Amino acid sequence: MTTQLLASLSWQELPILIFALLLALVFFLVIRQNQKDLLEIEAWLAEEKPGF
Repeated sequence: MTTQLLASLSWQELPILIFALLLALVFFLVIRQNQKDLLEIEAWLAEEKPGF
């Protein structure tokens, strides 16, 4: 199945494939940055005094 799909790949599908790969990369980078931000916020809240 995958060999038939790769064999039938033409120039019309190439921009779609490149766009899908770039979109997946952007999603990966956004999710990774959000995880870093969440850990930073949790650490910042843990440092605050609980008097507020």
